[in-house]
Amino acid sequence: MQNFLRLISQKKLSIIALLVSDLLFFMGAFFAAYYSRNFIGEEIQDLSIYLTAMPVAFVILVIVFYFFGLYEQKIRLESTSEIFTVIKAVLLTAVLLMAGSFLYKYDYSRGFVVIFIGFGLVFLNIGRYIIRTWQKYLVSKGRNLTKILIIGAGKPGRRLAKQIHKYKDFGYKIIGFLDDKVKNANVEILGTVRRLSKVIKDNEIDIVFVSDPTMPHEKMLELMTECGNLNVKFKLVSSLYEILAGNIDINEIEGIPSVDVKPKRANIFYRFVKRFLDIVLSIVGLIIALPLWLGIVVLIRLDSKGPAHFVHTRIGKDGKEFNLFKFRTMKKSSKSYETAPIKASDKRITRIGRFLRKTSLDELPQLINIIKGEMSLVGPRPEMPFIVEKYSKWQRKRLEVKPGLTGLWQILGRKDLPLHENIEYDFYYIQNQSLLLDLVILIKTVWAVVKGKGAF
Repeated sequence: MQNFLRLISQKKLSIIALLVSDLLFFMGAFFAAYYSRNFIGEEIQDLSIYLTAMPVAFVILVIVFYFFGLYEQKIRLESTSEIFTVIKAVLLTAVLLMAGSFLYKYDYSRGFVVIFIGFGLVFLNIGRYIIRTWQKYLVSKGRNLTKILIIGAGKPGRRLAKQIHKYKDFGYKIIGFLDDKVKNANVEILGTVRRLSKVIKDNEIDIVFVSDPTMPHEKMLELMTECGNLNVKFKLVSSLYEILAGNIDINEIEGIPSVDVKPKRANIFYRFVKRFLDIVLSIVGLIIALPLWLGIVVLIRLDSKGPAHFVHTRIGKDGKEFNLFKFRTMKKSSKSYETAPIKASDKRITRIGRFLRKTSLDELPQLINIIKGEMSLVGPRPEMPFIVEKYSKWQRKRLEVKPGLTGLWQILGRKDLPLHENIEYDFYYIQNQSLLLDLVILIKTVWAVVKGKGAF
């Protein structure tokens, strides 16, 4: 049972408990209101008429509670805050129910509604008080804890610990700190950062906060990759001084920018639609671009000796090699596998090649790679084997998805960004894949190409 509870996050358990509580006490308020109304006056319609509407009323209540944040930890940290929020949410639910009844000409007892609102305000708050008490009881018995490890025992880390400690009743427990520099800070330092994976295993850590502002991004990503097979989340604290300047609560702590250690696999619907659009848009693009394609081939052949097309070995998804197709933009005498040009003045680039790179038309043949399933319209750019060979473990994370014709870092900075920053953008894309993000990247790519931003 304990292993099962550990697999389900504290937050999900809390939401389930709240939903069950709201349902039970909503029903209690309903029946109490119905029989009270019959007791103090003439009998109203049969109970079955009201029972028919009860499921709809409860769904509306849950939706309203959700938008009022009553299923978030934030609202429940202070009991008075939760009570007043429940009151506002119940009153709004009542207004919506009365409006719906009026529109659908649903006959009901006004007296019942008034009594139901009164019972609802009391019963639902009682239910949430019981849940709050139950949660605190579990925590006092050492159950349902969220164990936290903080990397960085300096002032930012100690401030973060102080804030988290205020809400220990909600199960947030700081196990200790890891730090390579600070040795004596009046806090429990469990060792250096090198011991991270061992400390996580020995203490069953749930969340690791990285609160060392001097730690390089590469180091952070290495740590996360190292612990990739552990059931732990990383919270990379980026703006501690602003966040901790005021009174924060657990919800805001949970909202600190973070990267999930475990690989995030896109759902099957997204993968299917993405592949479908890749095929359809690439075929349409090839048909439309055919006259342009032929014109580019002629210009390349007239401009310099050598073939018009260029086939290059690149590394794709899961580290598999594939042949990438491009229009040739460099002189035939140029070496195939060396660092790509970073300036338009590079002597290896041909005259027509400068134009093709400026407009990104040299990438047009990669539509064939997309149709073959080796690439996608959006994703990290495919790298040459000799570059991938030098990747550290965390850098190889970008190989978890298909490479793309365009990607996030191309539209934000394109080739004028250094490699490690490019990979961080790829990390963000991998963790946040969605059809909307792909669409935004494609639209912005068109704009970037039109402006010639960062291309050479």
